[in-house]
Amino acid sequence: MRENEIRADDLYEQNQRLHILDTKKVLLNKDSFVRVHCPACNKNESTFLFSKYGFRIVSCDFCKTYFVNPRPTQEMIFDYYQNSLSAQFWKEIIFPKSQQARIKHIIHDRIEKIVDYCKRNRSPFETIMDVGAGDGTFCEQLLKLRLFKKVLAVEPDHNLAQSCREKGLYILEEFIENIASIKVDVVTSFESIEHLFDPKTYIVNIFDKLNNHGLFFITTPNIKGFDLLLLQDKSDTIAPPSHLNYFHPDSLSLLLEGCGFKILEIITPGKLDAELVRKKANKGEINIENGFMRRILIDESEKYMDSFQKWLSDNCLSSHMWIVAQKI
Repeated sequence: MRENEIRADDLYEQNQRLHILDTKKVLLNKDSFVRVHCPACNKNESTFLFSKYGFRIVSCDFCKTYFVNPRPTQEMIFDYYQNSLSAQFWKEIIFPKSQQARIKHIIHDRIEKIVDYCKRNRSPFETIMDVGAGDGTFCEQLLKLRLFKKVLAVEPDHNLAQSCREKGLYILEEFIENIASIKVDVVTSFESIEHLFDPKTYIVNIFDKLNNHGLFFITTPNIKGFDLLLLQDKSDTIAPPSHLNYFHPDSLSLLLEGCGFKILEIITPGKLDAELVRKKANKGEINIENGFMRRILIDESEKYMDSFQKWLSDNCLSSHMWIVAQKI
């Protein structure tokens, strides 16, 4: 998989320009931003790292989670997504144009991992719920395979929820925190927690809706992964106010365990770290001075880059992270 297949370079650059316009609107209310404790460990001591688009990125002194602090309120974040030019561009242009590539390179792999894990843990194939379902492509593919008796999509954004309906999905157009009286066997959450004002409340509500021994699959960027650790503020993944929380395996595990989950597995099956760093170097946004890394990523990239990426993934060093947890 190459980045251009799932987000074409020209479209992604246009999206970045729209994102900057969006941030300027949010920053008009900067005086009303609120200070928060670490989203992973709830400690209140942190160190300033850098600013990005006018937002302060700090690192927790205890668990080393990165997070935006101070940050927009919950209401500001909801308003941002309802009116964001960038978010609208993703929904209307990038997602539709890259849908087939995403199904091939991302969604089928996700389904395979989930099904394999459910079989190994003898989890019932009764009800699965995808929280933050987006346009519903994952749930649609899952439904076609008829693996689970019931597939639920949770998506509070009205336009995305409508897309789910058009795909024939059972949709709950609501925040997970506002959904009551439901119990499921499996919950998935793909690239959602980094967007949230209050990750702990989100995780607690997911825990409450799982049956005993239910499985929880969560993905999010890994701030200690290769491209994020190397690029830091140059990384497009560090993109407030869209992304507010940047966990790593230990800190996300700390949050999940604090909410009652048992961690079953942590993997980083990312495929793009090396390419993302290489592209930044080729654009002149970073300078790779280390001769060894330059050989792998620039001078002889066709020979070494793919095997280097596999090494990152196999050793939990990629910036794309999966955690599988269980309600105990």
